[in-house]
Amino acid sequence: MRPLVLSLLAASLLTACMEEAAPVTPAQPPVAETPPAAPSATPDAEYRMKAPPGGADVVYTPPRIQEATLGNGVRVLLVERHELPIVAVRIVATHGAEAGGVGVGSFAGALLGSGTKTRSALEISDAFESLGADFGTSADDDSVSVSAKVLSPKLNEALALLADVVQHPTFPKEEVDRERSRRLNEIGRTRDVPARLLGDLRLELLYPAGHPYAHALLGTAEAVEKITSADLAKFYASVFQPDVVTVAIAGDVTRKTALEELERALGGWKGKSKRVKPIAEPAFDPKQPRVVLIDRPGATQSNVSVTDIGVPRVTKDHDALTLMNSILGGSFSSRINLNLREKHAYTYGARSGFDMRHGAGPFGAGGAIKTESTAPAVKEILAEIDAIRGAPVTEEELADAKSQVIKQLPSWFETAGGTAGTLAAMAVHGLPIDEFATLPARIQKVTREDVQRVAEARLRPSQLRLVVVGDAAKIKESLGQLGLGEVVVKPLPSKMDDKPTTKPKTRKK
Repeated sequence: MRPLVLSLLAASLLTACMEEAAPVTPAQPPVAETPPAAPSATPDAEYRMKAPPGGADVVYTPPRIQEATLGNGVRVLLVERHELPIVAVRIVATHGAEAGGVGVGSFAGALLGSGTKTRSALEISDAFESLGADFGTSADDDSVSVSAKVLSPKLNEALALLADVVQHPTFPKEEVDRERSRRLNEIGRTRDVPARLLGDLRLELLYPAGHPYAHALLGTAEAVEKITSADLAKFYASVFQPDVVTVAIAGDVTRKTALEELERALGGWKGKSKRVKPIAEPAFDPKQPRVVLIDRPGATQSNVSVTDIGVPRVTKDHDALTLMNSILGGSFSSRINLNLREKHAYTYGARSGFDMRHGAGPFGAGGAIKTESTAPAVKEILAEIDAIRGAPVTEEELADAKSQVIKQLPSWFETAGGTAGTLAAMAVHGLPIDEFATLPARIQKVTREDVQRVAEARLRPSQLRLVVVGDAAKIKESLGQLGLGEVVVKPLPSKMDDKPTTKPKTRKK
């Protein structure tokens, strides 16, 4: 063991001597960091320093609308557009859900393509798909329609399919049950969609029971449960007949070809529609509450509508009302939006609008408002309504509104499908053929005094009602302090069982 100990001791002494003899290295100063090089200028740096200028305004050239009538009385409105080999067709009846019971019209419109005497729903779908065609059906308060967009060489085949759909719908029971299930589930979700709750309550307040506009298009659960295939067939037969049908067609087709193909497809269709009564504007009901609040505990925002009965589409003051609403709340730069959004930050956006139908649809102004700002926002909306009634708008506001309305016109005829839809709307509301050709000149003639006159006539403070969906515990007291009347609080609708009462069958090919 002694040799090992001596060896270790010798090694330790040698290491110590070497450390003492090693030179001391002086401390080095910290190395300064090199600053990053400045970015080199890109070739387009100067260009990116300022926003590019706007493009030239699109020049509005009214389309040439051709009109004709088939041998059986079906009206045809045609716009030829030969830039692309596409044709859009919309076959529309000029009356809609207003002529049926609660929920019936939209139910029928949804099922128009669900089967004919010779084709099932899947066969109809497959037939349109084989043509590469877009196909759809719809119904609103004023109309029921079917539409298709197809390459022009396939127009005759598409028209034959459309003719089968509009002349021979069968509304099969299994399809009715399937659609019923979907609608009941949709109605059951209404309690979770504040905007829909607001819309339903607004109609309930403005229109008396039994009025065509007293319910949403979707209808009520009680009504939808009872609708049968026979109900749908009866409604359809009453409103979709040659004497009240217009075919709107736009695209790569000549007048001669269009009329020949339409006569071949629809010429043998016979029938008369049931007369639909004009829709009267209901009188103001002073017994209805002025302020109604649907309680949604815990809601972080309130859905608000200051509302009244509006005007029909064919009102003589349509142009002045359009400009008045654009200034009040119909555009992003409107008074209501600049006030509530830009000035006070109460909301991401607030609007106003008239729902113009065959009859006087509702008017509403409001939006989704922060809960704590609900009452102040309502106060500002009412102040803006008073202001536009009390004094003429500025020349700048009127000029901007006119510019917006006129510059929107090209978009209504931008595509074949859009053009056909615009033609159909003209037919539904009985507008003259030159409606859109004369609109720019008519708009330019509207004066500041016209705008104030229609505001005074149609924005009636004594009849305005307030509908709110929000947290009653947080906003009821402040709403009551607005001086509009007692705040009537309603609970959320009871939650429906999502399980459909009728089990839909699985489609089979």
